[in-house]
Amino acid sequence: MGAKAPAECDEVRVTREVPIVASPATLWELLWDVRRIVECVPGCIEAREIEPQQRYTARMSQKVGPISLSVPLDVKVVEATGPRRLALEARGRDPAIGAEIAMRVTLDIEARGEESLLRIDAEGRILGKLGALGHGVIQRKAEEAIEEFGVRLKQVAQA
Repeated sequence: MGAKAPAECDEVRVTREVPIVASPATLWELLWDVRRIVECVPGCIEAREIEPQQRYTARMSQKVGPISLSVPLDVKVVEATGPRRLALEARGRDPAIGAEIAMRVTLDIEARGEESLLRIDAEGRILGKLGALGHGVIQRKAEEAIEEFGVRLKQVAQA
């Protein structure tokens, strides 16, 4: 008998568009403000800059179904074309439950007069015990998190 492959969730994808009453330049500046962005990301309990506008660390704490996890993440900026597009990749592992997470988030900003339309594209893969919960549960949690991020970002940008 061969080794059993780790439980895996199919790739999760979420796209949302959020109109924000802020210019693209103002929104772009906000996206680089680590302290303010932490307030916008559901479950993000801390983040810090390692290399300015290149590498960050963060800790996410979430409850997904019956499982609670706390994941330290390495976050890398893979594309930054201001004030139009920011793409990030994040990877992490919760050693307590053996969950591994890999995700990519792309934020596209489109000018709409003095306002902006932010398009959020997120895709991710979950391995381990958390992946065994099934695609539907994880997809719903991802959709809720991206929706909440949009709501919070809009509030912070318009404050």
